[in-house]
Amino acid sequence: MTVRQVPPQEWQTIRAARLAALAGSTPGTFATLLEEAQGWNDEQWRQWSARRSMFVAESGAEVIGCVGVIREHGVPVLVSMFVEPAARGSGVSRELIEAVAEWTRADGHAELRLWVLDGNTPAEKLYRRMGFTPTGVTRNTGAHAPDTEYEMSLALR
Repeated sequence: MTVRQVPPQEWQTIRAARLAALAGSTPGTFATLLEEAQGWNDEQWRQWSARRSMFVAESGAEVIGCVGVIREHGVPVLVSMFVEPAARGSGVSRELIEAVAEWTRADGHAELRLWVLDGNTPAEKLYRRMGFTPTGVTRNTGAHAPDTEYEMSLALR
């Protein structure tokens, strides 16, 4: 398995990873629904890809996981975390998070944040194992899923 950062010009790879994540997750887990993303044209995918730094885990030619980084108020935020069910428990999540943390640290940031759905116990456990701690901030996830998510933070220095 290899983990690599995917440049925005490889938006087709990013599209495939994102659609797999949406298809393999409970509706409302992500801000976009599968049906919505399937209807995007090439330009919409290019724009979506350009607004984030994406990393993929690949086994041979197959993408088995992905994660992204966006900035909220200047702070890097881990987003779009997904690992194919068959690859879960094999270290793919850890490798993806470590790649994002390393990239974020190299970019001069001392902190990496994320949002996790309240009650997503597997994700909560993973993030805690990786050193993330709750910040005490919560928010509503939005129109597709009126659930609560809470913020976690990882010190990088």
